[in-house]
Amino acid sequence: MKNLKFKIISIGIGLLLSLFLGEIVARVYFFGSAAFSYSRTNSFGILDNSGLLKYSDSDELTYELLPNLDTKYKLADFHTNAEGFRGRYDEVYLSDKKIAVLGDSFTMGTGVHEEEMYVPQTENMLNKSATEFNYKVFNYGVSGYALTNYITILERNALKHNPDLVVIGFCASNDHYRIGTDFSMDDFTIKPRKNVFWDSYLKKLLSIKLKSQKQKPIVYEAEHVQYMDEQFQIFQDILTKNNSKGLVFYMDLVYDSVRVQQIQALAKKNNLLFLDVSEFFQDKNLFNYIVNELDPHPNGKANQIFAEKLSSYILANRNDIFNN
Repeated sequence: MKNLKFKIISIGIGLLLSLFLGEIVARVYFFGSAAFSYSRTNSFGILDNSGLLKYSDSDELTYELLPNLDTKYKLADFHTNAEGFRGRYDEVYLSDKKIAVLGDSFTMGTGVHEEEMYVPQTENMLNKSATEFNYKVFNYGVSGYALTNYITILERNALKHNPDLVVIGFCASNDHYRIGTDFSMDDFTIKPRKNVFWDSYLKKLLSIKLKSQKQKPIVYEAEHVQYMDEQFQIFQDILTKNNSKGLVFYMDLVYDSVRVQQIQALAKKNNLLFLDVSEFFQDKNLFNYIVNELDPHPNGKANQIFAEKLSSYILANRNDIFNN
């Protein structure tokens, strides 16, 4: 009887140790060196319980980032300026060439440090490569925003700087969705900040590895194409009145020539410039370009590719863009 009890206790202890070690392995797998950092691991919650948001006074936005944040989100340091955007800017001069970048989580830089985001990297690359004038690149990206939200931010915030160029950071996987039709924000609520440090990441790892990895290809239906065409028309009307150029910056880590051609055609129809960065990632190992499997947003390496492509395009076309 004693031997049986001893065996049961030993098996129980062994199972507990196995689960404990498995949890450690899972955390290291997902978070690397940040696996045992309470503040960084605890920053890996979802947006609505992250402590980053406030309700917006604008019906078109629903929520906004809190201004003057100094915290962490998705492992990375996370700061916002007085307007509630992730960017810090020096004084702007009349002689500066100003570029405003609109977008969602790709542009906000989910999971990457400030210096890794493609927007500040683009500014640095432009200023290192050009000597005739100085560039200022403003980041107006907010996770979860859609095309109609970009228009609101353009009119309310970005146009205050009279940008020479407005970049629409087009997230190819979801910017075709229509608020109120394909998804609703009516039931959106900002939840209390959740402590996710104590979540079981072993369970998350097993769930990811056991489920099917095949995803249904994204297709732009006719109604989505019509919607995007309408939004691009609105963009162009606003930009024409402001004497600004517009650029649709097509971002995805999955290359789909059909979708690229559809958006390129819509951009051309509405007199917007077009740049595709997704082709670079064709036949690449995407795990090298995402934050981790829990959050497949572009990592710092992918953001560098975004910045290289965008800055090279702007420099190559600067005479046409800035009317020099």
